[in-house]
Amino acid sequence: MNQTDSYQSIARVYDLLLNPLLDPVRKDICRILLCLKIDSVVDLGCGTGRQCDFMHEHGFRTFGVDSSPAMLEKARQKTSQNITYLEQDMRSTCFPGNSLDAALISLALHEHPADAQEQIIREARRIIRPGGFLVLLDHAGIESLAGWAMHCLSLLPERMAGRKHFNNYLLFMRNHGLQGVIKQQHDLNIIRKQKLFLDGLMLCLARVPS
Repeated sequence: MNQTDSYQSIARVYDLLLNPLLDPVRKDICRILLCLKIDSVVDLGCGTGRQCDFMHEHGFRTFGVDSSPAMLEKARQKTSQNITYLEQDMRSTCFPGNSLDAALISLALHEHPADAQEQIIREARRIIRPGGFLVLLDHAGIESLAGWAMHCLSLLPERMAGRKHFNNYLLFMRNHGLQGVIKQQHDLNIIRKQKLFLDGLMLCLARVPS
């Protein structure tokens, strides 16, 4: 892709910083997917492929999509060769419509403006089969003192990701975080919502209409 890779500078330390915090959540996501009895899943915004690796180990036919060559290079180096990684825009992938059982968008919405968030979710729904599942994980809107404290702790790492990323994060939070995004998806059947990290994150499982 002919665009500047904004993640090139942090790809080497991304796993070192985030894996200790996010690995328990990634394993929970795998357990949720196992209960759904699905076969194929794509991680949109897969980064260095850590979640893909967990999903592959749990027996899923796994795909990862990301626009960062640096992140995907790490993913291919560190995870199974049986995982298919694609350097593509999450808003427009090469997957045929209705071709996968589930899609995951993990901490990959808040860094985009609202119109791009909508396009990413629309693309996920396009490639998920009717009756399939969409898993969302992202910053939760602030609804408690603990949530406010976690937001304050998130300000530094989000700022370190660059001005554009940070401004999009702030707008995402002003729009009530993941709860605000879900509210706009009127025809998704939300079957599970769970607050994590002292109300700092929200995990949401939705079913695509048949």
